Amino acid sequence: MRPRGTLGLMFAADRVQDLLRRLREDVAALIHSEIDLAKTEVIEKIKMHAKAAVFIAIAIPFVLLALLAFLFGAIAVLALAVPLWASALIVGGALLFVALIFAFMGIRSVRKAGMPMPEEAIVEAKATVDDRKEARTA
Repeated sequence: MRPRGTLGLMFAADRVQDLLRRLREDVAALIHSEIDLAKTEVIEKIKMHAKAAVFIAIAIPFVLLALLAFLFGAIAVLALAVPLWASALIVGGALLFVALIFAFMGIRSVRKAGMPMPEEAIVEAKATVDDRKEARTA
């Protein structure tokens, strides 16, 4: 092996410092990208939950209106025993049907969204850690 001079050792040290600086910058960029991915994923799931909450909020007044219509129908049946009760029950049934549609849409949206966990970011971070472990052992 040929002995290196002082100039050669300085260049080698500069290359090592450059490599370490680039490694530090790459790791920082990787960590920031993982954090950004996690934020984006959580925001998307929160938006899906907000949409589900809107459907449920829309369903609540329809349920209340349906209950009022059924109440008026029952009053009409007992008080008059005329076709007025039938129309009240039909309206109440229609309102209840609309409320059920919105409630099922909201429930389906909640189930579809799942928990607001950054699942893709977690998988990506675990893969990165595994890659780093393999690189150390190699």
